[in-house]
Amino acid sequence: MKIKPLGQAQERSYSSLRGSIGKALSSPGIRSNRKTHINCGSLARMAGNGCANVDQIRRQGRWNNTTINDTYLTNLPRELVRSMAGFPTYGRFSYLARAAFNTSTSLWKKLFPAIGE
Repeated sequence: MKIKPLGQAQERSYSSLRGSIGKALSSPGIRSNRKTHINCGSLARMAGNGCANVDQIRRQGRWNNTTINDTYLTNLPRELVRSMAGFPTYGRFSYLARAAFNTSTSLWKKLFPAIGE
């Protein structure tokens, strides 16, 4: 599927935009009722993963508290989830000391029998 680019001076109508996004989503079999707003949720979640707080995300998207919490973000407290997973609640750290744990070769061979091939 090819989406034709518009010139810089051209505007798209809402129905044209919705139709283009609908075609792009249906091609791989994605169903969504929020065709024109589908990127808003992913933008908010990506900002949250980058350690932006909810107030910053809400201001950037010009959303009220109800909209951002009920529509675009999960209701899970990010700091709590990060700390339960073993990550610090501040900054963008993703290193876990337990990930550096060396396991025996025999365990690896049991888990992945074709590892030596």
